[in-house]
Amino acid sequence: MPAARINGADIYYEESGSGPPIILSPGGLQGIAASYHPVIEALSREHRVVVYDRRFGGQSRSPLVVQTWDMVCDDVFGLMDSLGIDQAFLGGGSFGAAISLGCACRRPERVRAIFPSNIAGGVICDAYLAGKLFKSMDLAENQGISAVVDAFDPDDRFSPFSPEIAQTDSAYRQALEVMPTGDFVRVMRDTIYALFGRPYLTLGMTGKALRSIRVPAMVMPGGNDIHPRHLAEKVHRLVPNCRWAEVQPHSEEPEKYVERVLRFLAEVEAGD
Repeated sequence: MPAARINGADIYYEESGSGPPIILSPGGLQGIAASYHPVIEALSREHRVVVYDRRFGGQSRSPLVVQTWDMVCDDVFGLMDSLGIDQAFLGGGSFGAAISLGCACRRPERVRAIFPSNIAGGVICDAYLAGKLFKSMDLAENQGISAVVDAFDPDDRFSPFSPEIAQTDSAYRQALEVMPTGDFVRVMRDTIYALFGRPYLTLGMTGKALRSIRVPAMVMPGGNDIHPRHLAEKVHRLVPNCRWAEVQPHSEEPEKYVERVLRFLAEVEAGD
């Protein structure tokens, strides 16, 4: 399987097509490349499209470390370096939207444009994601790390967090299970504070950070408690010269998503 060694992790990725590169960051605390399969073929007719399993999701493999906003953005830049990509269009939904916005703040010279979708944030979103990490803490303290791994369920959005590779790699699982429980709990707790411990307007982004973005941007809204429409509207207002696209998440309207994204990217390339 294709994997790149990035910041201490083996990041699984898939790529197809040729042309100006697009990097798509998947959502959730873990994020899997397969979530973008409905749109890859159509996008890759005009672009080189790269999708990846984030370091704790799918087939990627990472030591259990504290996940931070700097880390998830550095993983994108590391993947670009590994693939020889100097500058890319960045997209992502939910948590992945936060990554594309964060990358535009941190390394604008590496970002041609961004098209975040299904913008996530707010008290319900933070409680939901932090709750998954807290469940892992509680299970580890009371029943052991093995119980956390056994409770992993990709079909249950409320299941506790653990690296997905532990479900298929016995050596990885064994190494995780012999980790001192206190260390495991500390990583979960520190990740909660790292991801949600500041007054973010949307996931990982303050109003000041959003106002600092200078790359071309297009926002597509969400429409539920975890992805409140009003947050996408705030992002649209705060990011300078940001465009708005009335498009549902790519998993719900893949054809409309592809058409609008390709049109935006063509406009950016044309200098409009």
